[in-house]
Amino acid sequence: MSEVNGSFLRVENLLWPGVVTLISGFQLTRLAIGVGAARKKHKVAYPAVSGDPAFERAFRAQMNTLEFHPIFMTCLWVSSIFFHPGVSAGVGLIYVYSREKYFKGYCQSVEGRLPGFILGVKCLQILLVTGAAGLITVGLRHYTGTDLASIARSYISKVLPIN
Repeated sequence: MSEVNGSFLRVENLLWPGVVTLISGFQLTRLAIGVGAARKKHKVAYPAVSGDPAFERAFRAQMNTLEFHPIFMTCLWVSSIFFHPGVSAGVGLIYVYSREKYFKGYCQSVEGRLPGFILGVKCLQILLVTGAAGLITVGLRHYTGTDLASIARSYISKVLPIN
């Protein structure tokens, strides 16, 4: 088991990443309903995925969100387990917000998707880096006995001595 702030990781510590996961699932459901409504509004019959440009933008926004979802889930959970569940859940909530902003912006215009997209990519980068840092830290501690946190604390105390 991994350590988080000196205590062993317990299922209770994963509450917030779990909440973010469910919120993300509800968001995917709502986006699918939104695309269905756009299909009906613009009279795009099943199974077509082209027609009115407004429908196509909504459909692409949903598909892009679905395409990124496995990446998001992987990064969220690896970061939550090996780095810190609270930090990861916070970044995850911002990511969910970014996808909302992306979907609404894309439905209005192709250019409107960019602010949400850029924010979402930044969130994924943070989760990827924190997940990798957590894996490296746990791996080094387990396989080599090297404790990066102790090394960092020692270095910081030498650079910034506290009297």
